[in-house]
Amino acid sequence: MNSYSEKGKTWDLIKAYLHQIPNFLTLFLVPITFLSIGPALIEMGKDFGRTPENINLIFTFFPAGMVAGQLTSTFWNRRFKRANIITSAYSILTAINIYLFFAKNLYVYFILSIIGGYLLGINYVQSSENIIACNIKNKDRLFILMITFYPFGALVAPLISSNLVNNNISWRYTYLIVAILIFITLILYILISLRGQNRIIAEEIQKTSVREIFVDRQKNIIFIITLFIAAVYVASETVIATWSPTYLRLVKGLDITSAAFSITILMICMIVGRIIVSIIVGKVKAKMIMVVLSGIAIVSIIFFVLADTKSRIFIAMAIAGIGFSAMYPLIVSSGSTVYKKGRGLLASLVFASAYLGKTLAPYITKLIANLNLTFSITVALIFSGVSTLLIIFLIFYERKIRNM
Repeated sequence: MNSYSEKGKTWDLIKAYLHQIPNFLTLFLVPITFLSIGPALIEMGKDFGRTPENINLIFTFFPAGMVAGQLTSTFWNRRFKRANIITSAYSILTAINIYLFFAKNLYVYFILSIIGGYLLGINYVQSSENIIACNIKNKDRLFILMITFYPFGALVAPLISSNLVNNNISWRYTYLIVAILIFITLILYILISLRGQNRIIAEEIQKTSVREIFVDRQKNIIFIITLFIAAVYVASETVIATWSPTYLRLVKGLDITSAAFSITILMICMIVGRIIVSIIVGKVKAKMIMVVLSGIAIVSIIFFVLADTKSRIFIAMAIAGIGFSAMYPLIVSSGSTVYKKGRGLLASLVFASAYLGKTLAPYITKLIANLNLTFSITVALIFSGVSTLLIIFLIFYERKIRNM
């Protein structure tokens, strides 16, 4: 009897996770939409008559839109059902990517990147709130699983444009492929996610009072520091993930396939790192894990800059993947649980802070690249160092609060 009962509970848990797949795919779509053109910046520059550094500004406009979408997501929840918000955003995103296949003006790409980022930013928060409100109890592991879909997408993203270019196919087809993937996610959301408890969650019209959440000054300080950590950490990761393929081609002399493969190595090791951390989290304090990971990231960036052979570059990217692996999920998990109330709002603010860092990173990279290409990647080292210092400060601050 107990055996059948345990099997029933296990199957219910499996179904609960399966129902979250379309929500997870939103995290998969972010790098697919954001990073797919990364290896093809030089080819895009030739088409538009611009330098790769200027084309790189696309990586500023898209996350800027995401920040705006994440910050205003709860505004839409006050007026529309979550299911309607998600399906409408995915439908418009599909149309935008189809249009970008034909667009000839670079400024159209910049403008539509902001709009596309805005819509995906809204869905980022909506899907996350679906997950936060579901009946799966282990939220830390659920967050790690959810955000692991990001490196899966980032693993696939650079292969799209690089394979197109290598086969003498226009980089523009990248946008058609992205449109297809978004449309598939839309269909899966309609078919899978609107079931059982998920249907109830998606049909809710949410109203959250900010005054009911931020009532403790000390916890407010912890949360604000967490937002800063999210911003500077993600800025470091963004520099490595978006600029390094172009950096490797221009400074280290790698071909487009090898440059794209370096990002593949980075993402594979990020996935491996998250699997390892998901096993040890709970046994080791999250912030101690974050300090260790930050240290590994710093070492990897130094090694990456000094590497003078392809094999050493790949080793440096592998180490960076481990260092960057579980930082973001742990930041989101710790930040969104500072308070018991309004966890969806807390998560959206962490997401927005992270994408603020993602927005600023390409612009800062561009400024440095214009002065010295060789040092354009070292800004990632500065951001990683700052995030490490902030985490250490937070550890001592929380210890001081406990001892009061």
